[in-house]
Amino acid sequence: MLQSIKLVPYDSIHQSGFEVYPLPPEQLKYTSLPLDLLTNDAQSKLPVTILAENMIVGFFVLDVSDDRYFYTDNPNSILFRGFSIHPDYQGQGIAKKGLQALPAFIHKQFPQIDEVVLGVNIHNEPAQHVYMKAGFIDEGRRHMGAKGQQFALHLHVSYPK
Repeated sequence: MLQSIKLVPYDSIHQSGFEVYPLPPEQLKYTSLPLDLLTNDAQSKLPVTILAENMIVGFFVLDVSDDRYFYTDNPNSILFRGFSIHPDYQGQGIAKKGLQALPAFIHKQFPQIDEVVLGVNIHNEPAQHVYMKAGFIDEGRRHMGAKGQQFALHLHVSYPK
């Protein structure tokens, strides 16, 4: 069982690990493979690798583009997207630990951010459960995404002054 996890900005040295990162079809209905989410849009998107004992176990993207305004009106928000855990490491609490580490990581990378938003498909109940358990809340906002209707979930973060 993997104990500690760490969030690090994606680096090209992680690419080979993501080349052997399968996701089952039932998960690909709601997210994309990490390599498909890497873009040259470094101004607004920060890809993040989740490591456990220096092994690649997960991935997500932090996005400050205008896409976040589908989910919130807050200019100090960031959009959390493309979250996945490698199938070999699912069911070990890594998703929860990664989400718990998110506020401190965001504060370090984007100190002005006070809200994390995400869209989760209304049919993706396992993901909804993980996000809610990690402190995200449903404030009633909905968005029609490329893969169907999305619940907008919010995590309000504050940092010591």
